[in-house]
Amino acid sequence: MTELIAAIDGGGTKTAAALADRRGNIIALPSLAGCNPQDGDGWEVVLTAALGQVMARARGLVRVTLGLPGFGEVPHHDAAMLALVGSVLSEGVEVMNDVALAYHGAFAGAPGVLILAGTGSMAMAMGPKGLHRVGGWGDLFGDEGSAFWIGRRALTQVSRTLDGRTGDRAFADALLELMGLDAGADPFAPLNWIMSKPLPRASIAGVARHVDALAVAGDPVASAIMTRAAGHLVWLVRSAAAQAGLTEGYDWCHAGSVFRSAAMVAGVSDGLGRGPVPARLDALGGGLWLAAEAAGWAPDAGWIARVGSATRAWAG
Repeated sequence: MTELIAAIDGGGTKTAAALADRRGNIIALPSLAGCNPQDGDGWEVVLTAALGQVMARARGLVRVTLGLPGFGEVPHHDAAMLALVGSVLSEGVEVMNDVALAYHGAFAGAPGVLILAGTGSMAMAMGPKGLHRVGGWGDLFGDEGSAFWIGRRALTQVSRTLDGRTGDRAFADALLELMGLDAGADPFAPLNWIMSKPLPRASIAGVARHVDALAVAGDPVASAIMTRAAGHLVWLVRSAAAQAGLTEGYDWCHAGSVFRSAAMVAGVSDGLGRGPVPARLDALGGGLWLAAEAAGWAPDAGWIARVGSATRAWAG
């Protein structure tokens, strides 16, 4: 029987899972919706489905690593997630925060700083003082520089324009057009749009890509929002590095949808005085690497390269 390891990478908008064998061959499983209990009900259904997909293909399964959104933050959420996982997997399983999963993928045991900016934002660094996290406080009073933060600031500007508090309509009109909304037909179009969404946080985060597109086109309001977001992410990186005891010149890399923006990568690079290093693995690949390490497989550079190539191609 072929031995397999598995990883689940949960997030606010997507849950991905995969299995791998000792040679680094990947079995990619269908992605599902987000499974963050902080976003409300429904996460249990998604996580149960993800675990079910793994178990359905898991003859010979020896280790499973899960990176779950918000894990380690809210005790009763942690207890609920662990109970659900334990009802399916009784042994050979490790559960951690999804950003920790991404960090281990990015550096595969080496020191550095990972800045993650997707629906939320968080930095994680490892250095002489250990592994430290900064940020990730959620959308109510944190997640600065995240896709949600960008989308919320943009929609705030639109609302102020629509009710006459600002006079320049260019940004509001352009953003509403990209969103497929018509404020002429419905003066409360953004409000009614968000009220219709089953996952408002993820929907607001989705607006960030439109803001980036407008910034690239030269819109000054969009550019200002993206520049301020980059500044917040630089702050997170520097704070995490200091907590971990890293000195200047440390390696950093990035993950998350916000960094699909070339302007954001450039802005954070300028703020830190150097560009990012490439991540060795993405978050899902990091989960597989951790599971392989725990299984005693001692994954080498070739294994990491095969897994990384497969998970990135699948995710892309």
